[in-house]
Parts: sequence; C-alpha cells; structure tokens
Amino acid sequence: MLAEASLLVALSVQQGSGVESCMGAEQLRRGVETRLQRRVFVEPAQASLRLVVFFSRRNAQTEARIELSSIDGAPRGTRSLVTWAHCSALDDSLALSVALLVDQPPEPEPESSSSALTPSLTPPPATSPSASRAAPPTSITIPPEVAAPREPLELRFGVSGVGAWGVLPGVRAGGALYFKLVPGNLLPVVLQLEGFGRATAERNASSGARFRLLRVGLAVCPALHERPETTLSLCVGQKVGWLTVEGYGFDRNQQDRRLGFALTAGGEGRLRLVAPISLRGYLGAEVPLIRDRFASSGRNATELFRPHPVGILGEIGLEAALW
Repeated sequence: MLAEASLLVALSVQQGSGVESCMGAEQLRRGVETRLQRRVFVEPAQASLRLVVFFSRRNAQTEARIELSSIDGAPRGTRSLVTWAHCSALDDSLALSVALLVDQPPEPEPESSSSALTPSLTPPPATSPSASRAAPPTSITIPPEVAAPREPLELRFGVSGVGAWGVLPGVRAGGALYFKLVPGNLLPVVLQLEGFGRATAERNASSGARFRLLRVGLAVCPALHERPETTLSLCVGQKVGWLTVEGYGFDRNQQDRRLGFALTAGGEGRLRLVAPISLRGYLGAEVPLIRDRFASSGRNATELFRPHPVGILGEIGLEAALW
C-alpha cells in the first residue's frame, strides 16, 4: 500500500498540436508514484501544490516543460526536457524529473511586489536588467539513442533517377521506385525496383547487341547520423536482376535472358525540404556474383560486354513519408 505524501499535488498534462501521442496524465502518475512508492497526486481541492506539464512541438523538437507552483499560484520550480526523437523517448526522464521535483519541492520564490508597497529611505541595490528577470529553465536534451517505446511504424515512398557504371555497357541512366519501412527502433528496410533503358554494345557500325535490365533490391539501412532534418545511413543489401540481350546486324540474331545477383553497399543521405517531403541521395558500389560474358560467334568472335568486377551507382530523388 502506498503511503500518503506530506505535500499532495494536483496534476495537469497539456498537449499541443502534433504531440497528442505524448505521455498522458495517468501514465505519468503511475510512473511517479511507482518511483516514490507513495501517493502523490490528488484532486485540486486536496492538493498543496499544482504541477502542469506542457508538451509542445518546436520545429523538429518536442519539449516537455514542467511547472510546479503552490496551490495559490506561487512558483516553486520549472524544468524543461527536449528530444529530437518521438516524444515517448521522454517518458522515463519525465517521470524521474517530476518525481524528484515533487519529492523535495523548492521553497516558494519571494514576491518582489510586496516590498514596492513600503516606502524606503535607502535606494535599492543596483541590479542588472537581466538579473531582475527570472532566467528560463535550462533545457535537458535527451540523447537520440534513448529508446522511444511508443514510436510508430513509419513507411516512406521514393522516386529517384539512377546512374550506373559497370552494370551495363557504358554509363547508363535509369529510374527507381522504392519503399522504406522504419519499424521504430529496428533497422530500416528498403525494397527497391529499378530499371534501365536500352544500352548498346557495338561490334561494328552495323552490328552489336542491345541490353535491358530490370532489378529488385532489398537492403537494410542503419542510421549513422540522424536528425529530423537530416539523416545519413549505411545501406547493405543485394539485388536480383533480369537482363535481356538481343543481337542485331548478324546473319542470325539471337535473344537471351539471364538472371543475375549482386551484393551492394553505399551511403544514403536525406534532407527534409518540407514535411513530409525529403530530398534523398545515394552513392554506392555493387559486386556481381555472376559475370556473364556476351560475345559474337564465328571466327571473328568479339566480346561485346561483361559486367565489371565492381559497379558504381548513384541516385537522386524525392522521398515522402506515407505515415
């Protein structure tokens, strides 16, 4: 059974726009009273103190501002907690901060207005303008690696232009569509579909081969540096491709389809332009596990194309958060 507190507190939690999923009054009450092992929060008619928690969104930050006062309104203490992550990253720190504040509340701040009503023959000591104003509370920033247990699942969709060297003959341009699943504290997963326009490898002015490539890729992209405005990630994965090859200008033109596999690794950067749209870039390399050789037949056989041992890929495009 919880023991009664010497000073009981009336609790209020106010949530501004965009922070509706932050900690509520009942969850905060349980967290504080569990830590202190006694009853703390009561109805205003029974309380000696009043504590209000204001949740607000400032640009990309979520702030929890704690204000403790006497029941008559005299200030008793203020705290401020800030996070760049989902506001549930504040849960533990907020409950601990409130517990410490209500367990040993500061004394009421002296009222400067009462002295102004009594005439004084001696001038008041000189004070700087900044000293006459109460300093705002120092914000405590919660590190980004602190777990946010109620962080929602996020799904993003992107469209980008792709440039590749060593994958097809020459430097080829293509396009990509991808979905990125960001499951809270787990590793983001990217599923990508990409295709390249026709690439030609010439044997001579009148003969050669045409190549078309369609691929599906799967990668994990752990964040190396993450802020709401910018993110830098390392992506490691693999791609499966369907390569279509068609000869032209020969006595007998053949067509073939090949299945290829490649391992990929690269860096991904994201810059938020305006919610929910971001600019995304990628630069990486891939190593083909199969390097098929394509050549003309006959006495004057000529190698037309073979994938390079290491290919280079770059992407630039836009990304939108679907939820």
